Amino acid sequence: MSEPMVPAMALALSASFGSVAGWRADALARVAEAGAAAGWLSLWFDPAQGRLQQQVLAAAPAADADADADADALLVLPLAPGAEAALEGIDWAAVYERYQHAVHAASSCCGAAADAATGALLLDVRRAGVFAQAPSMLPGARWHDPADVDRWAAALPRDTPVLVYCVYGHEVGRATALRLRAAGVNARYLSGGFHDWQAAGRPVVAKEGTP
Repeated sequence: MSEPMVPAMALALSASFGSVAGWRADALARVAEAGAAAGWLSLWFDPAQGRLQQQVLAAAPAADADADADADALLVLPLAPGAEAALEGIDWAAVYERYQHAVHAASSCCGAAADAATGALLLDVRRAGVFAQAPSMLPGARWHDPADVDRWAAALPRDTPVLVYCVYGHEVGRATALRLRAAGVNARYLSGGFHDWQAAGRPVVAKEGTP
């Protein structure tokens, strides 16, 4: 039985495949399309696009693939045609750890300090569940669901700096910034996220409707 999927990993799959169910359907469709050649399903992070991709490999990966922990390779598992059970035996804790590693390595170029908020379009991209429970946000920021980035990215200006922030400046904000940059948006993520911003005594405002 697979380990429980952490919310941030479910968000990553949703942002790349529409939903966790969408990822699963894509995986099974690729295996079915490969037919007798199906052997290894590879889920990997594409730094240029800031999203997860997957494909079926005919050959098994190198024996030391996991030990190398390549920034692009997240998960490789055997999946024969019709073997849906293989999707139920995934070590999601290990996958999430490798996902974090990949996103952090890819996004080292686009972090920004708090001063970058001046003159930038501020986007709060904390996960929907986290944002719903949060009482405050950065002044002037607007919340956008990071799981739905493909839908709202097209409406963002291309001639204005965009600064996104999540809770800690980890993979949610970083991956969202990479996705926006791939779409032609001049986006960076706030290093340290909302947590460090608030800890430094910088101003926050109550969310609309919050007492």
